[in-house]
Formats: sequence, C-alpha cells, structure tokens
Amino acid sequence: MFEDARRLADKTSIEADICVIGAGAAGITIASGFVGTGRRVCVIESGGLDFDSNVQRLHKGINTGLYYEPLDLCRVRGFGGSTGPQGWGGWCKPLASIDFSDRPWLSMPGWPFGRQELDAYYQRAFSTLSLPPETERIAQAAEGGSEVLQLANTVCRTELCALSPQPHLGHVSRDLLRAAPNVRVLLYANATLIATDPAARAVTSVQVATLAGNTLDVTARFIVLAAGGIENPRLLLLSDQVNSRGLGNHADLVGRCFMEHPRFSWGSVTATHLAPLLLRYDPGSVVRQRKIGASQPASDLLFGAGVALDEATQRNQKILNGRSWIVPTPESGEHESGREFKEIVFWLKKRRIPADLGRRLGRVARNMPNVAATIALHLRGRVKRPRRWQFITVMEQDAYPDSRVTLDRSRDALGLRKVRLHWRIGALTEESFRRTRRLLVANMKAAGVNCEMNLAAAEAEPVDEPRWVWHHMGTTRMSRQAGDGVVDPNCRLHGMENLYVAGSSVFPTGGNDMPTLTIVALAHRLTDHLRSRLAE
Repeated sequence: MFEDARRLADKTSIEADICVIGAGAAGITIASGFVGTGRRVCVIESGGLDFDSNVQRLHKGINTGLYYEPLDLCRVRGFGGSTGPQGWGGWCKPLASIDFSDRPWLSMPGWPFGRQELDAYYQRAFSTLSLPPETERIAQAAEGGSEVLQLANTVCRTELCALSPQPHLGHVSRDLLRAAPNVRVLLYANATLIATDPAARAVTSVQVATLAGNTLDVTARFIVLAAGGIENPRLLLLSDQVNSRGLGNHADLVGRCFMEHPRFSWGSVTATHLAPLLLRYDPGSVVRQRKIGASQPASDLLFGAGVALDEATQRNQKILNGRSWIVPTPESGEHESGREFKEIVFWLKKRRIPADLGRRLGRVARNMPNVAATIALHLRGRVKRPRRWQFITVMEQDAYPDSRVTLDRSRDALGLRKVRLHWRIGALTEESFRRTRRLLVANMKAAGVNCEMNLAAAEAEPVDEPRWVWHHMGTTRMSRQAGDGVVDPNCRLHGMENLYVAGSSVFPTGGNDMPTLTIVALAHRLTDHLRSRLAE
C-alpha cells in the first residue's frame, strides 16, 4: 500500500514490526522479502513515485575535499532511489574473493566473513535485478572465449559484468508492494530523528516530517536505515539526543572512511584489427544494445568487459583492486574539456541539470577543439569504428579515515543540518593506480595490444585528480570488533538492540566497481536475519 504522508493528520502514530528508512535497492529488497509474511512493514521514503525537484533539494550539501559531483545530483530521492532512470545504469558484478579476504596492507580491517557467506545471496540478488541466478557462472565461462581479448598471461585478465535489462527497481517492485496488505509505503516522508531509550541501547521511535509541515511517529521492533552512503551517517549524526556524537559513534567512525571508486582516464590504444573485440570493453557500446524492460533469456545476456589484475598480482604488489574499461577517444586524446562536456550531456539525457553547471561550462571552454573532436568522434562512431582508444581505470579506494561525511552548520528546508563531504583518496589508492597502470601497459603489449604510454613522464608527475562513479561506501562500516566499525556482521549497530543499517555504507572495502548487486545480496541476508529474530 502506498500513501502520501503529506495527507496524513499531524502527529499520526504508526506501529509496525519492521520500519525501513529508504526505498532504494536495499530498502525495496527488504520490504519485498516480507510480502505475504503477515509481518507489518512500514517503509519511509523521502520522495514520491516520480522524480520531484523540490524533494531532491534535500540532498544538497557542501563538498570540501576533492572536486566532486553536487550531492543532490549523484543520488535520487524517490521510490526506487538511485536505481531509477535518473540514476543507476544496471551493471551487476559480485565482489571478488580477494575483496573479502585478509589484506594486511590495507589501512583498516576488511569484511568479517568470506565470499562464501554471500554466494547464495548473490544468486537471489541476480534474480531481484532481472538476471538469471547463474549469471556469474555464465560470465566466468565466457571470460576465456573468443569474444574478448586473449590476455595470455597471469597478470591481467578479462572480467565480465552483466547488464540488467530491468534496472529500475522502483518500476519492477511497484505493483508487488502496492498490492501487499502488510506493507505500508509512506511517500514524501522524511526521517528526521531516531529516538532511543536513555541509554541509547534501543530505538523507541523514528520521527518523520514532510515538506507540507506535518509530522509522524513510527514505532517498530526493528528499524533498518537504508537511505544511502551519505544519508545513513547523516541521520545517525543528527540523532544526538543521548550522545552528542550521534548514534553508533563510539569509535568516531560514523561518516568516516567514505569510499568512492576513483576513476582515471589515461593512455592510448591503437588496435584497429581488434576494434570488434574492444567494443565489448566500452560500456557505452554495450548499453546501446540494451532494450530496457525487455525479457532476456540467459543466452542473450549482455556483458561488458574490463581488464583487471589477478589476485596473485594484487597480493605480490600489495595494491588495491581495480578494473579498466577501454573506450574510444579522439585522435588527440580526451582532455578535461571533452570529458566534462560528455558528463554534461550524460546528465541532460537523464533530464538533470547540474547545480554547478557554470563551473562545468568553464572547464568545457578551456579547450573547445577537444570538445569538437569529442563530438566528431561520437558522430563518426555511428558509421565507422574508432581508431584510437584509452583506458578508464576504476580503482578500489582504501578506507581512509580523513575521507568523511560530517554535518554542516547550514540547514535544509526541514531544518536539518546539511551534509559536508570531504572526499580524499590516500596514498595507497594513488600508488595502487600507478602500479596498475604500469602492469597494464606491459601486459597488454605482451598480449599484442598496442598500448602507448610515457610511463616515465607520467610517474614523475602527481596523479591526476580523479573523477568518480557515484558510489558512496564505507561510512557505517561493518566490523567484527566494535572499535573497528559501526555495525556488526549482521548489520546491527554495535551496542544497540534493534537498529540495523543496509546498503553500501556498511562496506568495509568496495571492490573494483559495481556495488549494487552486493547491496541487494546483503539486503536479502539481512531480511533472513530479521525474519529469524521476529520468530524468536
């Protein structure tokens, strides 16, 4: 059942067994897991069924670290969250075994369990995202096939990732949750405070407000915070009635260790004879083949390919994970102006106007010939295969405590303190990129790919400022010991009885890209845990 919270009487009280804050990938998965169980589920969603710019402004915040996307642009408030047409592209890939394993060279402890803990949940997550459960097996079988580069060495390998034909969970799950008598979805409802008992050991209620001015109060046996990697820590920090540092912040880690997937453009590849294969390494080429919403048998799955370093190499080098796309570029290379122009077009296609459009246009204007070359490449690519390509390397980011989310003094339309994001990447991330680049050049050449890169000159210069891929992770990190994180292996806040966190904010490490499948897998796992607790 869907309800517009703005139309409810002021100070309405609602009781439930489970209260889920946020209806994105994690929140929808959890709510759907309780359909037909008889357990009362209340979902609190800030937005509506369609994109609403007034609600979206509540995401506005302040960036003080590395150059980063305006915060109201890189996440979506609304049913479906960032999986909707204005957000996620649909790429699905599980984390690798090394991502869950012990890596002593990282700054902080990693996952408190191994990859096998999520194996069954990954299969369920593929189904949730409209892909067959055996998708990972199909991808692994195809990685050595004739449709990808033959990287005949033990350093680099091709890594395939599937593209969901129906990535918009808000559309896919709408009828299911609307018809469920035990699920109540409150739209245009904003959680403003998580109230607790005097010892902050248990949540007593969730306070809710709307932009229309009315307030609500939700009580439940268990509360799941599933509002995203920035809003999750924000709400915990705002809930400071008992502890001035906020909920779950005993180790001063709420909001810290903010991780993205830093994105670097570099190098040049000329391989006209390999153009048919390289198109699979260009995400844009793969996406253009997809028909959103179309039924898709396993034999017709769309896979994008990337180049990754194998586990042994990562361990020998003591570096972070990473994967590289290979994308068309103008003959003169792609510079900042062309890259910025493409991102403006990317957002305009999604009917979004960046809040920092003036700054972006200033960057575009610095090199108009490169913009013209970028446009010409796009137009020519419709009728002629590209001649020159470049690497786009997406790196795993180390959990760097100085990269963090805090509260600003300015306030939003609900009177809540806005977010301040200070994104930093740390020395290990930069060094991992340098070594990845070096290994990729040597081993791609050994595989017969003409890869041009003046490594001596590049390594004498500072690493270029990275871009981003709109992934917000690590700000309520999972840990076995309370001093190393915010939530325990079951996603429950350390020291609290009934408050859980879902989504990529619990990731202690982020892998080399594509967190959505793991978000959904963890949500299925948390659903099973909550069902067992409700049965106690």
